[in-house]
Amino acid sequence: MLNSLSWFVGLRYVRARSHKFFVSFITWVSLLCVCLGVTALIVILSVMNGLEGDLRERLLALSAHARIFVPTGGTTAPDWQALADRVRAAPAVVGVAPYIEIEALAVRKPEMLPVRLRGIDPAHEGEVARVTNALVEGRLTDLTPGSDHVLVGRTLAQMLGLGMGDPITVLVPTTDANGAPEPRLREFHVAGVFDADQQEYDGGLVIAALEDVRDLLPDPDLRMALHVNYRDALGAPQYSAALAGQLPQGVEVRDWTVDHASYFRAIRIEKASRRGESLHNEVFAFEQPRQRLEHPRLIIQEKDGSGGRWAGGRRRHGSQ
Repeated sequence: MLNSLSWFVGLRYVRARSHKFFVSFITWVSLLCVCLGVTALIVILSVMNGLEGDLRERLLALSAHARIFVPTGGTTAPDWQALADRVRAAPAVVGVAPYIEIEALAVRKPEMLPVRLRGIDPAHEGEVARVTNALVEGRLTDLTPGSDHVLVGRTLAQMLGLGMGDPITVLVPTTDANGAPEPRLREFHVAGVFDADQQEYDGGLVIAALEDVRDLLPDPDLRMALHVNYRDALGAPQYSAALAGQLPQGVEVRDWTVDHASYFRAIRIEKASRRGESLHNEVFAFEQPRQRLEHPRLIIQEKDGSGGRWAGGRRRHGSQ
């Protein structure tokens, strides 16, 4: 019933007779403007959604949907192997991998650049990150404990002039039991180069074997963490909230939407502004033709000295 009524009302105002030319013309121009506005809105939202999806894929190329860690100031570390087994058995979890990530300096004379040194377990890293897909040289299996091999980003390799097999010294700032600075140095050799198409990774990430990075820290268990992948990246906030109840005291979980909140906040603001701008243009396009066509009618009414009036697109005289 409602559908028939909508069609009846729509056709009634679109299919005007010849003496209702102005009404018909205004209707068709307004309809065309609305269609153009809706089309522009759909195209803009599609482009922004595609940009958001592409950005999400890049951010998660060498990362995971969530991470489990001991917050700064924590004094007790859990049994990471047992915790990994428990998390792996949780609903919606499809992969878990241990890792350590610390701030360091990459030194190759005369250059010295700040980097993030990440220690991974190659046996489980494939469950959460796509490092293998990003490699352009070398193999992930070359990161064996005690080998002193590292993988570097392509941008970092270009800035430091690194090639396969070249040495690179990593300086890790640490402190002793008394709190005094005790920096530690270790020389690694480049075993591979990756290109994740993300400056954050390509220009500032160095990947080594987990045990090699643990040897550089006085308290490695407190700096350990777990990368977690869920079956759906967009459901990470809900899955992480459910997983938090299964974690031991003093351990936290944080999903990727929190770690990269600034990126997606900027995209949401841009999408909202574009949507508002398109709706404004659509309304403006709908009203402008009507105003332009009604203006001459008002002029004719003012100049009509016979007492005539306009009704339904034609002029009636006298008492008609």
